[in-house]
Amino acid sequence: MLKKTKFFVGITLLVQSVTFLTIFVILWAKQKSLWRTFLIVGLAGGVAGTLLTYKAVKEDKQFKAMMAAVDNLCDYEDAGEVDDFEIMTDDSATEEDFE
Repeated sequence: MLKKTKFFVGITLLVQSVTFLTIFVILWAKQKSLWRTFLIVGLAGGVAGTLLTYKAVKEDKQFKAMMAAVDNLCDYEDAGEVDDFEIMTDDSATEEDFE
């Protein structure tokens, strides 16, 4: 359920960072006193969003590589038909063993 949460939070932080950096440019041009705050928050959000997005993509690539390795271990084409398999039975057991 929460498999893609890191990715979406990272993208959200990147979008928020772009917004804060845009506000920073506007306030800096008008020489308002809050421009430093928006610059710091924008840069911090950008760094956090970049890290989260990078980690999410890296984990997804590792998961896909692991699944490909597992799929290569089980070659379904060589398995044959289900009817070809022999069902093993134990002839040494008697009815008295189960009472």
